[in-house]
Amino acid sequence: MKINEITVGLRYRVSGDLANGCYADGTPRISHDDVVRVIKRITDTYVILECGRMFIINDNLKIEKF
Repeated sequence: MKINEITVGLRYRVSGDLANGCYADGTPRISHDDVVRVIKRITDTYVILECGRMFIINDNLKIEKF
């Protein structure tokens, strides 16, 4: 599913790279996660979920309607 096909406020299964803070030297900490949550907001670089997780929009991002 592409980003422009997403309806904000609906529940989706999201799998991909997650921005999870930074290391002490300032480099971003990136992990991989797979969750089912409501999408709250979409920016140019992130898909933001109801729980506050910020998935990076890149080739690893996979979104399925739940």
